[in-house]
Amino acid sequence: MAATEIIPGMYAVKGKFADEFGFITSYLVVDNDTVLVIDPGTAGDPGDRTLEAIKTLGLEPKKDVTGILCTHGHPDHVGGAFGLKRATGAPVIIHADDADILEDPQLFIQNRFALDLSERLSMKLDRGPLRVNYKGVKADRLLSDGENVVVGDVSLDVIHTGGHCAGHCIFYERERKVIFAGDEASNFPNDPRKFYIDLTGSISAKSSALTTMQSFGADYLLPSHDVPCFFDDVSLLLEQVVDGVIHFQDSVLHHLSARGEADIEQVVFDIKQSRSIPVPTSYDYLLSTTTKVVLQGLEKAGLVRSDRKGIWYPA
Repeated sequence: MAATEIIPGMYAVKGKFADEFGFITSYLVVDNDTVLVIDPGTAGDPGDRTLEAIKTLGLEPKKDVTGILCTHGHPDHVGGAFGLKRATGAPVIIHADDADILEDPQLFIQNRFALDLSERLSMKLDRGPLRVNYKGVKADRLLSDGENVVVGDVSLDVIHTGGHCAGHCIFYERERKVIFAGDEASNFPNDPRKFYIDLTGSISAKSSALTTMQSFGADYLLPSHDVPCFFDDVSLLLEQVVDGVIHFQDSVLHHLSARGEADIEQVVFDIKQSRSIPVPTSYDYLLSTTTKVVLQGLEKAGLVRSDRKGIWYPA
């Protein structure tokens, strides 16, 4: 079957397995013969499976899809937006801070990661889930914190988190206590402690987002790259994500203190060599970018300082 029912009216449409990123998953929220798509995935995955799932549920893509809702603007979440909008005519909805990379995907390569020239070139040829091989689309609706997105009688609270990236949002359905977490929790499958942040994101905002999610006491957490969590497993997973965020910051501080001074590449080297924390391995720039963002967050907290040459020191 193209879709798996998680709870009544909420379905997962699972794409192909994408190595470290796990399964790229879209979600459908169905009520009163209408459907909302959350995170259309890459340009081809889940792709047509989403349309097949909608039809299997007895709905018509051209008539019954009320919106294409994106947690954020990364390629593995919005690459399929153009094709899905063309197939359904539904409005594309995203937070204002990620609308630029939705409309012009090349800005994702230019502005979101700490890339050298060779990495920029290789990213254009990449065949993984972060590949930019799709047409951009202008957002039809720009979200802001505190709004609601409605499908039938179901209302989703929009919570702008901005941790994973500037425009990241999570969506919360209060009646059944369901969190659509995007990439703020379970960024990678099988190890909730492993994560990355792009250059527009914030480690402090990610920490705040996790605190917010913990405060809900949710019964269901639906991430984009891992299996859904139910009941007691939700709090356990969020605890592991929090643990990963804390240990990443501690590791950066430890290695910087041990050296006395270091540039980002040296800190990244030490993190890899020590194997003290789980880190992304698919792309080197994910770790270097996250390390840079974490150092900037620690600098704002008064724990480290930097000079104009890009050298970092313990405060």
